[in-house]
Amino acid sequence: MNILDFTDVKVVEVDDLSAYNRAIDKKEKEIQESLINLNKARNKKPVWSSPTPIEIAKVPKGTIGVYKIIHKPTDEVMSIGQGNVDNRKGRHKSVFLNDGKDITHKGGSTSGSVTAQKMYKHDNDLSNWYFSYCSMGEKTLANAFEGELQQDLKPPFNALHMGGNN
Repeated sequence: MNILDFTDVKVVEVDDLSAYNRAIDKKEKEIQESLINLNKARNKKPVWSSPTPIEIAKVPKGTIGVYKIIHKPTDEVMSIGQGNVDNRKGRHKSVFLNDGKDITHKGGSTSGSVTAQKMYKHDNDLSNWYFSYCSMGEKTLANAFEGELQQDLKPPFNALHMGGNN
């Protein structure tokens, strides 16, 4: 017996091979573009912004890259992350300013940051937290660079097994 024997739902068989092949073509094109960008980046030294208080640090909208969160009194890099840098910085700052607690939105969804929770618990004075970033322009490179930096620097707020995993 099939569950569909008991419903009014009609299953329409669709040949999904065409969509599947288009998805492969699209992914193949993305990978080729990524390889071109990686080859261009190979001999360039990464350029980091000057460490700036996180409360006033400016990051151009849409910047894809890697960032460091630095505890200024000790000059220790406490966290390294990657992705859409301006969004990540904003998330960490907003959760920190919410006493290190996730932000609950009107619809009930939440915005959290384990990094901001750890920052707040370690030192709840926002002026002691600095931010520096390196624009990569290439998500796969940012992902790999994050993982390598975390292995080298071993920032205390990062779970090293997670670096470079997304």
